[in-house]
Amino acid sequence: MLKHFEQIHFIGIGGIGMSGLARILLARGKQVSGSDLKSNRLIEGLIEQGAPVFIGHASDNVPAGTEYVVVSTAIAEENPEIQVARERHIPIIHRSEVLNYLLQTSRSISITGTHGKTTTSALTALILVEQGLDPTVVIGGEVPQLGTNALAGRGEFTVAEVDESDQSLRHLSTEIAVITNLEVDHLDHYKGLDEIIEAVAEFISHQPANGRMVVNADDPGIQLLLQHLPEARLQRCVSFGLDNESADYRVINPELKENGSRFEVLFQGNSLGHFELKIPGTHNIYNALAALSCSHALGLDLKATRTALAGYQGVKRRFQLVGNLGSIAVVDDYAHHPSEIQATLKTARLQKRPLTIVFQPHRYSRTQAFLHEFADSFGLADRIILTDIYAASEKPEDFQVDIQDLVEATRKAHPSKEVLYFSTLPEVKTYLLNHLKQKEMILTVGAGTITELAYDLVGKLPPKSPDPTGKSNEQKIVYAPVRRTHQERKVV
Repeated sequence: MLKHFEQIHFIGIGGIGMSGLARILLARGKQVSGSDLKSNRLIEGLIEQGAPVFIGHASDNVPAGTEYVVVSTAIAEENPEIQVARERHIPIIHRSEVLNYLLQTSRSISITGTHGKTTTSALTALILVEQGLDPTVVIGGEVPQLGTNALAGRGEFTVAEVDESDQSLRHLSTEIAVITNLEVDHLDHYKGLDEIIEAVAEFISHQPANGRMVVNADDPGIQLLLQHLPEARLQRCVSFGLDNESADYRVINPELKENGSRFEVLFQGNSLGHFELKIPGTHNIYNALAALSCSHALGLDLKATRTALAGYQGVKRRFQLVGNLGSIAVVDDYAHHPSEIQATLKTARLQKRPLTIVFQPHRYSRTQAFLHEFADSFGLADRIILTDIYAASEKPEDFQVDIQDLVEATRKAHPSKEVLYFSTLPEVKTYLLNHLKQKEMILTVGAGTITELAYDLVGKLPPKSPDPTGKSNEQKIVYAPVRRTHQERKVV
């Protein structure tokens, strides 16, 4: 376990998760350095804090005195900085070990699950901020109200989004575990739902004796998880839901509006009053209820919770209005799983506009696993546009699927709808600008580079983002050593 250290180096420091950890360590007085393939605004923020960041990967990027080198699951063994770390006998640790270090130095609230982690984490963090508790926060998305994806607070709580995608959560321990839902995904790391449940159960098993769970009582995957847990854990479990009348925290009479919602919450049958959200959709009521249940179970002030929920402005790439083309709204969303696409389209339907979805599939493994589910998920759209699969770190030749398979499956699933395919985003832009429909909503959807299309359509420059997968910029390349002198290296 990572304990005492003063100097640490991150490979792929510009990723959304890695940069957040680095930011917090810097604020706590650690010497932090890093490297990545290209700069972005998160790297620029780290440089402002005093971290040396190298653009490009090379063996001499790792400073003398480095005690640990941090990697994500996606970093290739061939990376020259990994090689030099091994030569110098510097321990190479997964980023989850750094996260666990932060969780063990505070009262920790960890949010995990297949969907809704980022929004629930942001809402929970803002509730604690509203309470004046000055939390440490590390989230897998940029929260405009926080101005960042990470905060190094001085209070007793840490709020962390815990990624379940690569099984690294098996090694974490947290006081409070909030589980939003559990569904099959990330089949590049899991064999199926049973293995996902096994990994989350192991995560829960590491909780201290005073640990608690906050879980979605309506979710079938979570019901399966609870069957795998000992009675002692179940006795310290708080549940929330909309449909399950036995849930400890239950929403009744939800009013869904095009730009938000209003709902009443019961706690064990007694009303806690009404709450409002400025973000639309039933799925966001679940996210808000998870954050509310957690904060109320901790005994936090309900008035501050109500204020934080009502004032929440969203996370980037979560049903984000990028701009307008006259009467046409262009909305960008990170949805990359069939369930998420259905939730996004259901939310969009509240605005009673014609809907065009432009979907960029993320990863061949996910496209192959959920081919027909993806095809079915577009049902609420009026017009469906597909573009090439974003491979991330995967090689197309390793899979028995391509974009034409999804095009054909979608046309078969929706024979009365217009289903179009364009290979590149510029082709999609040209088509859309020549075939706009009055008052429609154009949804750019996916976890790859699709967000660039949204900004391009409305004539804005896309923000200098971390890698669109949300992990880091190193995923697409297997690195070869680049020999340069210290003076020749580019330090951003």
